[in-house]
Amino acid sequence: MTFEKSFENFVQILSEENVTPEISPGALSDIAKDFSLRSIVAIVSSAPGSDNAGEPDTVISLFGPVPEKEVPAYLFKHPIGDKKNISYNIYLYGDKSWSEEEYKSFAVVIDILSFHMERFLLSKIVEKSALTQYLTGLPNSGGFIQFAVSKMESGAIYEYDSFAFNLKSYGLISRRYGLAEGDQIMKRYAAKLREFCQKDEIISHFGGDNFAALIKKERTKDFLNFLLCVPVYGIKNEKREDFNIAAVIGVYAVDESLKEPGQLISRSTMACSYAKNVANKPYVFVNKAMSTRIYRQKQIEDRYEEALSNDEFRIYLQPKVDTITGEIIGAEALSRWFCNGVVLYPTEFVPILEQEGMVASLDLYVLKKACSFIKDWMDKGMIPVPVSVNFSRRDLSYKHLAKEIGNIIDEAGIEHKFIEIEVTETSSEDERTLMTAFLNKLREMDIATSIDDFGTGYSSLSTLRDFPVKTIKIDRSFITSETLTKNDEIVLRNIISMAKELDIDVIAEGVEREDQSELLMHVGCHVVQGFLYDNPMPKDDFDKRLEKKFYS
Repeated sequence: MTFEKSFENFVQILSEENVTPEISPGALSDIAKDFSLRSIVAIVSSAPGSDNAGEPDTVISLFGPVPEKEVPAYLFKHPIGDKKNISYNIYLYGDKSWSEEEYKSFAVVIDILSFHMERFLLSKIVEKSALTQYLTGLPNSGGFIQFAVSKMESGAIYEYDSFAFNLKSYGLISRRYGLAEGDQIMKRYAAKLREFCQKDEIISHFGGDNFAALIKKERTKDFLNFLLCVPVYGIKNEKREDFNIAAVIGVYAVDESLKEPGQLISRSTMACSYAKNVANKPYVFVNKAMSTRIYRQKQIEDRYEEALSNDEFRIYLQPKVDTITGEIIGAEALSRWFCNGVVLYPTEFVPILEQEGMVASLDLYVLKKACSFIKDWMDKGMIPVPVSVNFSRRDLSYKHLAKEIGNIIDEAGIEHKFIEIEVTETSSEDERTLMTAFLNKLREMDIATSIDDFGTGYSSLSTLRDFPVKTIKIDRSFITSETLTKNDEIVLRNIISMAKELDIDVIAEGVEREDQSELLMHVGCHVVQGFLYDNPMPKDDFDKRLEKKFYS
């Protein structure tokens, strides 16, 4: 066969498919006879100065075996863009060498081969980039799932534990070193992860400070210890500063309950969230109790809007009582969620709604119901009592919240004096600023305000001084001791004395025993609420109490 015919076949075969290393042996088979060709080995390397400089070379056999420690007979070099170089090592049989004409002819073969190799390699780069996190070069979520699917298909997935981890205080690192150096620190951290990771494992970067991994079960303990103290460094003012980065980690020990690859991420992420927000531990393994809790949280998030529109929330009232006269002088409105035959209490759903930024709509709903109760008492000729409604600190970011509260009261057709807004004290400076503005707006509208759970925060005394409130509600923790002591009396007396000097009313919550009521009265607090008088109750039951007006 002539070279022209061999070359024609070579070009034809390479043009058929974009899988050059797989089809090149067949494409080169005829040409190999013409040139005594034993092997062609392509060496793909990163160009000096490129982002990937220093990475290991990739060796690709295009024809024949890969000789070991043998000097090639000929070498052709071609650049691929400005980031990669490819060298073609040519090995011939025996001591064969080419004439100048043969060399020029084979250089044309290499040019054609290189054109197809460049197309092949660029397609691989694009494919890899779609599965790679741009900053660190670690696999992204797509790369993680691809790896996981392959392990599930082979049945090897049960040899692994799945990890999700977040970096502790990475925001502080970024602020200290700046964004550019922060990115470099993240790259150094990723390089350390890459060093730990074995060939049949994967560590992925999902962006930000969120990572996931599939690590062999026998190496789980080593990986946990590694993540608790990864050494890196940062450059500040041209000086190197060494430090360690720790992670908060969630671990799912892969078992037979795994149905699809996304569960590897969701389950370990659930454990990571639990470690960070609930357990306050460096790492947590997935367990049944955690799964139940997270499932319940998801149910609450998913059903909340529908439940609110379907009036599944019922508003209960707990009386506030003057212990001197036994008179009901007010009430607190409290929500209960009747969800598919199960009663959920605020401690179960309010923290979740706060976390998801959904609690304001519930607080406003309770306010509307409280206003309708007061209007109903007025329409029935009953003498209303003020009703207090709790508003979360998370609501303070809503710019027109105070105005909306005023509008709801006005639309109900009741006087502002019959509503009291309760908020919980805070030590956050930003929240204190927002709360002060909020309380001032309510005071301008003659809407009474109260600080709930007074004494549990870090700034109680400054709260008395700074916040323009009508009432403070002393937290139950001050009176929960089985035996009340002189110290309890001294603390309570001084709180109440300061409040009165500042013209602030005082009420105590959680009063369940006679000795608690007597101590409070002794130190000057005679307005209480608690089980000693009544539990929170539906409006109809409260109406009966209100008609009697007094507890005997």
